[in-house]
Amino acid sequence: METVEILQILSQGEDSQNRFKKDLNNADALAAELIAFSNTLGGRIFIGVSDDGEIVGLNSGDIQRINQLLSNTASQNVKPAINPLTEIVTINDRRILIVHVAKGNNKPYQDKNGVIWVKNGADKRRATSREEIQRLFQESGMVHADITPANGITLN
Repeated sequence: METVEILQILSQGEDSQNRFKKDLNNADALAAELIAFSNTLGGRIFIGVSDDGEIVGLNSGDIQRINQLLSNTASQNVKPAINPLTEIVTINDRRILIVHVAKGNNKPYQDKNGVIWVKNGADKRRATSREEIQRLFQESGMVHADITPANGITLN
């Protein structure tokens, strides 16, 4: 990503496709973010950026640790596993890590406890309604309305 584009995103604040994190340490919280993006339109996590869009930066050790956490979380805490891409960008002598999460093709994605997360504006929430979960299956091409059985219907 170009610096100008990044600064514009940071100045506009978090939204349904961009999330800011000063740091990452918790695999479960990271999994929820990755899942919510995968189940919705995809998005980016800007790490080394405060909630208000200020670049705080990361050192080399932070970047290595976060990359390892990301790799482990994406393969072990997200079902089915996903493959986010990362990018290190330096702005004003401060490095940030940008995690690119694609819109998933194998929806619904869930965490290791079976919770399905979706984006709701800049935040995420649990998908709980049957209709919403069915819609995620339909988006992945795994369920088709025209071949779904209609229980209780007979042909006379």
